[in-house]
Amino acid sequence: MTTLPSDDRRTSAGPLTRRSLTLPRDLATTAHLCVLYPGRIGARLGVTGALLGANRLAGGGFFFDLHEAYRQGLVQGPNMMICGAGAYGKSAIAKTLVYRSSVLTPTRFTAVLDPKGEWTRLGEALGWAVLRLRHGGTVRVNPFDLGPARAEANADDLLAHRVGVAATLVAIATARTDLPAGERRILHEALRLLTATTTLDPTLPDLRRLLAEPPARLADDLNTTRQELEERRRPLLDAVALLAEDDLRGICDTATSVDLDWDHVPGLVLDLSALLARRRTLRLVLTAAAGWLQGAMYGSRDRHMLTIVDEAWMALEDLAITRFLQDQWRLGRQWGAANILITHALSDLRSQVDDGSAAAKIAEGLLTTTSVRVFLHQNPEQIRGLLADLGLTSTETTLLRALRPFQALWKIGNQSAIVDHAVAPWEWDLCDTDHAMTGT
Repeated sequence: MTTLPSDDRRTSAGPLTRRSLTLPRDLATTAHLCVLYPGRIGARLGVTGALLGANRLAGGGFFFDLHEAYRQGLVQGPNMMICGAGAYGKSAIAKTLVYRSSVLTPTRFTAVLDPKGEWTRLGEALGWAVLRLRHGGTVRVNPFDLGPARAEANADDLLAHRVGVAATLVAIATARTDLPAGERRILHEALRLLTATTTLDPTLPDLRRLLAEPPARLADDLNTTRQELEERRRPLLDAVALLAEDDLRGICDTATSVDLDWDHVPGLVLDLSALLARRRTLRLVLTAAAGWLQGAMYGSRDRHMLTIVDEAWMALEDLAITRFLQDQWRLGRQWGAANILITHALSDLRSQVDDGSAAAKIAEGLLTTTSVRVFLHQNPEQIRGLLADLGLTSTETTLLRALRPFQALWKIGNQSAIVDHAVAPWEWDLCDTDHAMTGT
């Protein structure tokens, strides 16, 4: 194996390069003390998976696979978060994990929600489907479409999925964290009526038309009069109309146009980079696409699945999406689904929830259901939050300031590892996210 030329900026991630790292004395000698503290520092995690780099604490290679870590009981949930300052290798670590795991787990389905379009090259190299969602494009996804899961889902599960997606979209559109019970009930009964009256998946325009002219049957189901219903449904109608005719027009406003062989397609990248300048639309499409993807993925229970949300800070700006993600993470185990969230700092989860409200508990819940946490270099202003949120020791948080690019502190359940991640020369074309700045 060869390394990059010494003058290449990426030599720091070369597999044979020994990067310097100034550690406190107690950490610098941990590898030698592992025989005295076998419960604290093991020779290896014991997880079968892809080789990601070198384990500085225990020595030898560092191997990892999220599904295997859960199967072996090292973590309580198959969920993972990668966070760190920009340009320190967050996405590259995730991409090398996925790229190398594709050889070891060829039947696993991987889906990436990609707000910046940085996973396209990797997806194409692995033979994945790459769907570019944009206004005026040719790809449509229906958030109410459960795809192959429709055949197995019972009526209650099907309705619950559609109501959950619709409620999240409306909450985002109206700048709320959740819907009041009255509005959610109207959505519930409206979608139940649409589901019962057609064999096709309902769409947002279908929901808009029903709310615009609510039938007497809907009023009866809601135990109200048609006149009262017309007054109560107005906020919902305005929000759904805005979604169907503006924010999601040409993207999520018709039947799904994608026809994939879900039993055999190895992976999928949803490229949302065309929406990057429209932050509100991006958050809405993230939610709609996640709803569609959830149904499509969960139709194949005989395959392990992995969902990756890159640049998650964009999604976590909205607490409705945070709640949606938390629900999916809690339910993922029953479907064999693991999740990876990539973000800059854990303060992205705290940015709007410092008031001690119920919303804060939602963000905290997402943190507590994340059993694998990978910390790259952290800026000083983030250190105190890590101590408060995750209970890292002062030594560990001090260490985070000293980490160089592609070095990370892994917290896997109750175990820890400091890893020098290796990126091979031939992987750079797939992993480099600085191409626009460097021209490499």
